[in-house]
Amino acid sequence: MNSCQSIFVLSHLALAWLSMSCQAQSGTPDPAAAAPGKVVAPGVFEIGRISHPRITESSGVAASRQFPGVFWTHNDGGGGRKQVLYAIARDGQALGEFLVDGVLLSDWEDIAIDDEKHLFIADTGNNESRRTELAVYQIDEPDPKTAVRSLRPRKTWRLRFPGEPFDCESLFVWQGSGYVVSKVIKDARARIYRFPLADHKQPVTLELVATTKIESPVTGADISPDGKLLGLIAKSGAFVYTINGDVAKAGKGRPHQTKFRHEHIEACAFVPEGLLVTAESREIYLFTDEAFRWK
Repeated sequence: MNSCQSIFVLSHLALAWLSMSCQAQSGTPDPAAAAPGKVVAPGVFEIGRISHPRITESSGVAASRQFPGVFWTHNDGGGGRKQVLYAIARDGQALGEFLVDGVLLSDWEDIAIDDEKHLFIADTGNNESRRTELAVYQIDEPDPKTAVRSLRPRKTWRLRFPGEPFDCESLFVWQGSGYVVSKVIKDARARIYRFPLADHKQPVTLELVATTKIESPVTGADISPDGKLLGLIAKSGAFVYTINGDVAKAGKGRPHQTKFRHEHIEACAFVPEGLLVTAESREIYLFTDEAFRWK
């Protein structure tokens, strides 16, 4: 190798090192590195599979904000084994389980989290629109390694419809309010409703906040920890709105959509690399389009 060739090679090595160093310092995630697994659609990776034999229909998921690498999930439905909260890892490995005691859940559809070490249970399923009242429960987030294996709700909110009853499979919380999203059929648009998280002895009527342009049945929702992004998962893929803390903005424009048709997708949670999604058929996916990254 002559001197010119040596200079050329050394220059390229220096540039490569500088590029990697800058990326590490900036904290910019590399989707390929962050999402090892099978590419199933543009911008969508399959990154894991739920291993616990009793998690047969993962219906909600929340990323812990105090236990790194822990995700909370649960089965669809209510009563008996359907009232168990499960801790899993990002790849789907089981980390712990807790019985939710003291209440009877009719149809547990989603789970949400806040910055104060609380989890919120959405007993909001209403498949045939027969329920006239929904419920949301607050529990303290447990340590997955604790010896205590049962949890009791600290607070309860009873929710009534502002009009005709509807099915609802999505819940998120933000700045003193809880939000649920209607699961629509026949190409109707998904609507977002709000209720205050203040203590109420009497039922609270849901307040309409936004009517979205999403016409596919919405089965899960999450808000990024900084409130910048609102993510919704539906049978036709994942949607994200840039709301900057104002949930009403979800009714004022079109979201970014990553198309991924899946009849069993049920839940979503923001992670730094994008939107993590679980399916009732056990798969765990990561949507990595730039629009889904909140950091």
